[in-house]
Amino acid sequence: MGKVQEHKRAAKAKRQEDRGGATEKRVDAFEIEGVVEECLPNTMFRVNVTSSPVPQLVGQNLLGTLAGKMRLFRIRVLPGDMVKGYVSKYDLKKCKITYRSVQKALHSN
Repeated sequence: MGKVQEHKRAAKAKRQEDRGGATEKRVDAFEIEGVVEECLPNTMFRVNVTSSPVPQLVGQNLLGTLAGKMRLFRIRVLPGDMVKGYVSKYDLKKCKITYRSVQKALHSN
């Protein structure tokens, strides 16, 4: 493989790194991580929460929608994908998906 392809692969890997510390903390939202369980119409998803700073949210199924940049660049999200997002403290049943992980979730079924 040539030098150009190696350079492109390195650039792609760098773009896919999660730079979560670069954003400022929101006071009225909780960060969550979860697994997409089901795809619904209108780019909505059923998300099962795996980790959250609020213990009551862990294990809950939330209705998730894509956030602005994910919708703008048409990032595809499929069932089984690990996602990150946030939940507003005013509506704990809905979440905004802000990041899709490259790795698939490990199901222990």
